[in-house]
Amino acid sequence: MNGPIAQIVALTCHGNASLHGVDAGDFFPGNSTCAFCDRVTFVAVKKSLFGRPKEVAVAGTPQEWFAHLESTGSLGIRLHREAQNDPDMSDRMSAGFVHGGGTWYMEVLGRRNQSEFWIARWEVWNQEAPEQRIWRVTYGRVSKGPTTQIGPPDIQQASSRLEEALREIHAFSAKHECGPFTQYFAEALDALESGGDHRHAYHHDLAPTDLLSPQARTLLDACQQAWVFGGMGSWNDMGFDEPEHAEYERVSEQLFDCVNESIAVAANESFYAPRQ
Repeated sequence: MNGPIAQIVALTCHGNASLHGVDAGDFFPGNSTCAFCDRVTFVAVKKSLFGRPKEVAVAGTPQEWFAHLESTGSLGIRLHREAQNDPDMSDRMSAGFVHGGGTWYMEVLGRRNQSEFWIARWEVWNQEAPEQRIWRVTYGRVSKGPTTQIGPPDIQQASSRLEEALREIHAFSAKHECGPFTQYFAEALDALESGGDHRHAYHHDLAPTDLLSPQARTLLDACQQAWVFGGMGSWNDMGFDEPEHAEYERVSEQLFDCVNESIAVAANESFYAPRQ
């Protein structure tokens, strides 16, 4: 998964841990998803008298935001993705661009069946920043609304769907000798098949230790390896003659959908984690 998705997953899991009384650790700047971030702040987006949006500071760090959520009686965080459905470019093809690939947002569940919805904005502030911390990230509370009742995520179903998608795209990649992509798909499958014994992904701290089940942690690991939808030189840049191209499009869209589904399912298990 790309950096913005990894960070919003980590915030969801660590935020739920904090609200459940579990030590969430020193999230910023130490979490791997913040490695290239100069700051991660939180604001409430409100309309001014003249109709222009106004940002009101809520928290200067993720740790302060977790404390804010606890002080306001928040019940937990759920992660969602909303498809953009741009007729000129599919979400898979736009996934390599900032704010492309669909809109990820956190739903903070409050009391009285009311929720807040938070969306990230990533901006480059200094290309020459020390330690390559070129990004400044702002999470904005953009709206409020009724809480929708949703049951616990089905980890097994998501894992099965992802495994099937990976087997099909791995077979296609191997048949057409697609270089390192074949290895990425093989490693994602290995992560699923090993039950977490074999870890291949970069981010090992998306959730505090033991917050998620082994199956959910494995699912996030596999999703990281299966995420090949970047910019230039990515899987999205591949091209084939017909009828192979039609099959390429099918297995690619299938994997993209399954990876996104699996990310949300695995992260949302943290909402249902036992409270301390």
